Amino acid sequence: MREIQLATKILKTLVKDRIQYSDRLVVDTIGVIARCGILLVLYWYVFKLSNGVINGTPFLFAAWSIFFYFSFSVLRLRDISREIMRDIQTGNVEVLFSKPISYLSYRMWWQVGSGIYSFVVITILAVIALFFIIGFPPTMTIEIFIPTLILTFICGVILSLFLYTIVGLLSFWIEDINPVFWIVDKAVMILGGSYLPVALFPTFMFKIALWSPFGASQFVTHTVYETWQTNWYQLVGIQLFWIVFLGLIVYFMFERAKQKVSVNGG
Repeated sequence: MREIQLATKILKTLVKDRIQYSDRLVVDTIGVIARCGILLVLYWYVFKLSNGVINGTPFLFAAWSIFFYFSFSVLRLRDISREIMRDIQTGNVEVLFSKPISYLSYRMWWQVGSGIYSFVVITILAVIALFFIIGFPPTMTIEIFIPTLILTFICGVILSLFLYTIVGLLSFWIEDINPVFWIVDKAVMILGGSYLPVALFPTFMFKIALWSPFGASQFVTHTVYETWQTNWYQLVGIQLFWIVFLGLIVYFMFERAKQKVSVNGG
């Protein structure tokens, strides 16, 4: 019950703050237009030169796959790594440890809340715009699309939070996590299908994206393809495996971290 109350309060507070101060929304909107918009225009031209199909994939499917990646990125779940590092470097983590709340729950809900308003607004407007510009692929009109999209989205959020929390918790042992963060973040970017749609991956690279936690955190980009209708349960299963595995790593790392703070902080 306390967990639900904490989550509700954090989300309400941050959404109200983002509505009142819309700077973050403006920045995120410009970012999506600058990166995703330009990328889609470039791919439209490349696909046009290839008669509209590359590696058996039409532009319509590739465009929506790329969009889902950039839409998901608006949540900025990756920022939790540096927020944890900042808490540790400033000593704020010791203060939060003494509060009657779970530090990790607080950080995770805060990260979701800080990006949820921009995500909802930008996604709704962008989906409407893309619909009128290029239309929906037929795979987005079948009955299982919305339920499985929501399921893999939620799993992707949890998996991303766990993945970047592990990177952040390394701050208890190494002073600067940025090199590790850059490696993990670039792996997620590449294997998640940010600039090259997953359907266009070479076979070896596609398998890495399929079975690694980096690619699994972005399985929302797979939902537009025709194969999703038959293998969605397998991909969700992979996500659940990594959620459990990384969740255990987060748990044990956090337990060790609390002992370290107790020893060093008294």
